[in-house]
Amino acid sequence: MTFGVQLCWVGWHSSGRNEGRAMVEGKASKHEKAAAKKAKKAKAEQGKTKRAAAKRAGSKRTRRSYFPVDAPSVARAVEEGVLMSRTALTMATMNNIIIGAVRDKVDYNPEQIAEFVEAELHQLTLEQAGLAEHMKNLQLEFPPLPKKSRTIADYQWLTQRRVTYSALASELYRLQSDPEFIAEAVDASQKWAWSELARAIEGRLDVAADLRSSPDYAAERDERMRELREVDLQALADAKALDDAAG
Repeated sequence: MTFGVQLCWVGWHSSGRNEGRAMVEGKASKHEKAAAKKAKKAKAEQGKTKRAAAKRAGSKRTRRSYFPVDAPSVARAVEEGVLMSRTALTMATMNNIIIGAVRDKVDYNPEQIAEFVEAELHQLTLEQAGLAEHMKNLQLEFPPLPKKSRTIADYQWLTQRRVTYSALASELYRLQSDPEFIAEAVDASQKWAWSELARAIEGRLDVAADLRSSPDYAAERDERMRELREVDLQALADAKALDDAAG
């Protein structure tokens, strides 16, 4: 009897251990499955993130491809802009020389004129840089909409203009340090100024010559001389002094 009870107890104990082991193994298997499922989900999320990033990068590349810059057109525009700036620079410097000679009685000084040319060229550079910045601000204010071709075309035009203005500003900035360009601008301005002064003097001489050839010149000469004698030279001198004092 005792031997049978012992056998039963041993059998039950052995069975209990097997069931316990099975329960432990079941729990371990359950945890492994949960961990594997969690890892699979994390991997799927990671893949989804990578695909989204790749999609955004591809979208950015596509948007950039909408706005290519026409490099030959920019080069031509810069070349034309430099020619126009050179003309404006020559005219401004010519006027400065004429005003200095006629109004201010300033002797011609090539070094001072070169400084004036550099200052004017600097202002022209700032103007082009300002236009480039304005185009950039417009691009930020009116971004392109992929579904509206008109906005894309406008953005393309703004891009082209911004690059052109920026390139022209860079070229004008470079010319500020080009002694050959500065010397040519000074020389051209001087020639234009002397040409304008000579034309003005010739015009006055032509008027005087026409008066002398007039049949009434001799008859009217006495009247003109009388009017000249009646001019209050002192009053003119005083008026001149007041004007000079007023600047």
